[in-house]
Amino acid sequence: MPSIESVVVAVDESAGSAVAWAARTAALHHRPLHLLHVLELTPDLGLGLGTALTEDDYALFEASGQSLLDAAEQVAAKAGGVEITTELVHGAVAPTLIDRSHQAFLLVGGARGLGTLRRALLGSVSAVLARRSHCPLAIVRDGVDAPPDLHTRPVLVGVDGTAVSEPAVRVAFEEASARGVDLIALHAWSGSDGSESDDPEMDALDDYVLAESLAGWQERYPNVRIQREVAHERPERSLLEWSRGAQLLVVGTRGRGGFASRVFGSTSQSLLLSVDSPIMIVGNA
Repeated sequence: MPSIESVVVAVDESAGSAVAWAARTAALHHRPLHLLHVLELTPDLGLGLGTALTEDDYALFEASGQSLLDAAEQVAAKAGGVEITTELVHGAVAPTLIDRSHQAFLLVGGARGLGTLRRALLGSVSAVLARRSHCPLAIVRDGVDAPPDLHTRPVLVGVDGTAVSEPAVRVAFEEASARGVDLIALHAWSGSDGSESDDPEMDALDDYVLAESLAGWQERYPNVRIQREVAHERPERSLLEWSRGAQLLVVGTRGRGGFASRVFGSTSQSLLLSVDSPIMIVGNA
């Protein structure tokens, strides 16, 4: 079992970059790292031949899972100075990860191609984790070449002006502070029909929304320089554009509009497929 307030990584074939990212994040926050492989098997799965799994089959799957954990531990150890633990458990992926999130500081998963976790993140598991995780959820895409200036790039947070944005703003400030980089706070919206807006009166309102959302945080994190941006276009389009220059995206869930309501709505698949930088989803539970 992980230590309280650990960074927990869901380890599978797509978690190479996720493990490295999580290890560095754990080091920056002075948190232990827990590598978790969930072996989701049922006795009637068989091998596609109408036969049930045998004890030897289970042993092979467990050995494969342990191999993944061993490889992940080697990757994580490169971060240096991080306490690392590993765990292999039998169970359903989503309930197990939700259970671990109760005491976790951060839950991290990888995404690549059409692997198991990739399909899960694009399907029901992602929605369940986004709604029910008791800690922030980070998704790190594997197989993406890191630019030389990655670690100096800013953190980007989507702000929609609702109370749901506050946890995301808080986490974004924490991440920017820990990483020693700037924070870009982006408020984007479009008309109810999806059209882009160009209304001078809305500029003042958008500036007010941003100012209210960020009020007080600069005093708590004086080392973080804030860049406020407003975009009168679809939030997902703005997020994709600005994310190209960021090392991390932070967004909220369960909002009434803007980023918070869209991240796991109709645009969730395009975001997970298109955004190269890690995405951190912060609920308001």
